Amino acid sequence: MKKTFLFLSVMTLILLLLGFSGVEAGQGSRTPPRIGILIPEYGRPESLSIKGLRDGLKELGYKEGENILIEMRDAKGDRGALKPAAMELVKQKVSLIFTTGTRATQAAKAATSKIPIVFRHPGDPVALDLVKSMTRPGGNATGVAGLSLQMTEKRLEILREIVPQLRRVLIFYDSNNPVSRESSVLAQKTAAKLGLEVAVHPTKSVKELKNSISGIQKREGDALFHVADELVESQADFIFETARQKQLPTMFNMDFWATRGSLAGYGPNLYQMGRQSASLVNKILRGQNPGDLPIERANKFDLAINLRTASIIGVAVPPQTVKKADRVIR
Repeated sequence: MKKTFLFLSVMTLILLLLGFSGVEAGQGSRTPPRIGILIPEYGRPESLSIKGLRDGLKELGYKEGENILIEMRDAKGDRGALKPAAMELVKQKVSLIFTTGTRATQAAKAATSKIPIVFRHPGDPVALDLVKSMTRPGGNATGVAGLSLQMTEKRLEILREIVPQLRRVLIFYDSNNPVSRESSVLAQKTAAKLGLEVAVHPTKSVKELKNSISGIQKREGDALFHVADELVESQADFIFETARQKQLPTMFNMDFWATRGSLAGYGPNLYQMGRQSASLVNKILRGQNPGDLPIERANKFDLAINLRTASIIGVAVPPQTVKKADRVIR
């Protein structure tokens, strides 16, 4: 009887130790960490970032459905849907929220001050008050930033290389968006340094934007220069079609816009930004505080040129510029 009791006691202790070990290793009955993804609209920018995130996590040893779970929330272009979607992820007690862009990140931050947030953002997260500083973000958010404002001069230089006769750039933006206003001011200062004129067109609605673009009286040497702005980007297809009709060159702030119809696009590689985000996600899941993890700058920038658009609007892109492009649409 004593031997039987001793045997059962030893076996119970072994099972308890095994169970404890499994939980510590993230195995056994422990629930895998759940990553919530919050995006404004599933399109090429978001799909590239999410693919990069998933590939990056896979390379770090995470397997979806096994040791990590992913919950996607897509606002489908409805800005008002971001806040309830963020709240839903919080209620589901996700381990971390991955966001793309300003509004999705703001919605996540408004929904929780405890759940870690990792964002992929094209601009400056400090200027947008998403974090306190690049080196010590503070709070519960960190991420990867494209710092698109700092690339304004580079994009203008590339545009002038593509269109040597460039004299005036046209800028459209949402006047209700303080970040877009700041971007416009910087673009004007940068253009002046390069000896270029600027015609600024602030708008307040989709209707006003379309009317303004439709009413452009193109002059020789004009080109449309894009500053990051959600209102403008929501009407990208209309802008590209109108620009083709008016034979107006366009330069947008990321390479994928060239695949949509812009003459050129230059900016951070969104897939690579997703992969960089995966590294931050891994660090947080391993116990690091997001507020202590420095914001990473996008480490790859791509130039895309759409030669089909160039042909339609009568622009002969210099061969040396075509050679420099990371992607050429023919």
